[in-house]
Amino acid sequence: MPELPLFPLRVVLYPHMPLPLHVFEPRYQALLRDCQRDGVRFGVVAIRSGPEVGGPAEPERIGTVAITTKRVPLPDGRSHLLVTGGRRFQIRRLLAGTAYPRAEVDFLEDQGPDPASFILASEAGAALTRYAARLARITGKTTSSNPNPTDPILLSWVIASTLMVDLTYKQTLLEQASVSARLRQEIDLLKREVTFLDLELANRLQLAPSYDRN
Repeated sequence: MPELPLFPLRVVLYPHMPLPLHVFEPRYQALLRDCQRDGVRFGVVAIRSGPEVGGPAEPERIGTVAITTKRVPLPDGRSHLLVTGGRRFQIRRLLAGTAYPRAEVDFLEDQGPDPASFILASEAGAALTRYAARLARITGKTTSSNPNPTDPILLSWVIASTLMVDLTYKQTLLEQASVSARLRQEIDLLKREVTFLDLELANRLQLAPSYDRN
């Protein structure tokens, strides 16, 4: 049974997606040292309950292996990391004996794209473009010039990573094994969020100061 060190966070890491991390707690500094010494990777899991810093936290049952692509050492043993999501895993049993969480895990295999997923990907990609445009207007940031992925699986992870929704929704998308089912959920979420953002933009227009031209 494979074992994996765990890094619980209030964030979801998705396969193929980047995530910057600041490692500052002594227990996770120890995790990094052990991973480097033993040549192993760690898993990122969202926190179901408990604190992110300090005390123990209850992790969600499904997480993602973190592949370290860049590490910048800092004073006092801290590090800036850039990781990319690898395989998903399911926690079978939490283990004791180290300062940081560890678990016996089962690695999960994604289902391949089915014919319906390519049709859904077209609708989801259009919905993502609308959502990104609304976000850009709200935040004042420019939208990415990169085209949406054509591969349904990769597109589903890009959408999941982009969506600014509650952690519960983010975790549900990670746990979904069917790419078609994931894309359907994402289309619904994108449409809902676009409606919310349109309302926010309309409210801002109404609250904007008007000036008398006379």
